[in-house]
Amino acid sequence: METDTLKLFCDLVETESFTQASERNFISQSAVSQRLRALERELGQVLLERGKGRGRIVPTEAGRILYEGAKPLLNEFAELEARLRGLSDEIAGTVHVATVYSVGLHALPGRLKPFLARHPQVNVHLEYSQTDKVYRDVQSGVVDIGIVACPSERAAIEVLPFDEQEIALICAPEHPLAQETEVTLSQLGNLPFIAFADDIPTRRLIDARLLASNTHVRVVMAVDNIETIKNLVEIGSGVALVPIDTVRQEVKEGILSVVRLTPAERFRRPSGMLVKRTGTRRAAVRAFLSEMQQT
Repeated sequence: METDTLKLFCDLVETESFTQASERNFISQSAVSQRLRALERELGQVLLERGKGRGRIVPTEAGRILYEGAKPLLNEFAELEARLRGLSDEIAGTVHVATVYSVGLHALPGRLKPFLARHPQVNVHLEYSQTDKVYRDVQSGVVDIGIVACPSERAAIEVLPFDEQEIALICAPEHPLAQETEVTLSQLGNLPFIAFADDIPTRRLIDARLLASNTHVRVVMAVDNIETIKNLVEIGSGVALVPIDTVRQEVKEGILSVVRLTPAERFRRPSGMLVKRTGTRRAAVRAFLSEMQQT
């Protein structure tokens, strides 16, 4: 049994999904199925089966025994490998980074390009994901680093500062508020409002500020993607509060207008890098973390 195959099997047990296991291992779902069948043939046991009525996969008794034995071995092997790699000061290899769209698309590229120019032997594998999945992938070791908005420390995860972005109002250029130089939160009361989805940390930050100002907006749509919010505001579906840096291109093209909040109500959205608290970090990972904080 190869360690890569055992890791794939453990990922299947943990995610209960061929799709998520394929994403974790950067291979196709058909390749996952083929490697699972090969492992079952090698052991002469059925390891996974479909859960009744749930559509998810669950381990058989043999699969449970294999998982409970393999997982500690994989953790020890990964720790050993990281310790050995950590002995080298060579900044090379692949750094796996998972990030949310609103940070990865707008705040990261300007920092990533000079980092790669300074370290040509480093390859950064970047994937975009939802906040909760970023936390899970960092904790399980699927990625080296996660980057999220409004970060919070969780079990086994350390948060390092990455960036802060000012929150401002965006609206269509023909909207009456587009003519203002500054706005108060109370001016948004009862306006059609495009919000982030309830489970997005930025939504909770904005809701707290609106509540503190006793402002009640009329949410007409809540979405989980900054690009969708911008598109909806552009066609006049409502106004929104977003980080200024995410709309610089649209403002330059004249398809969106940005109006800053008054100084008394102005606030910023922090973003941070997530890393596992324990384990030895490779030189390339250490360099990435250090240089992203210094930028």
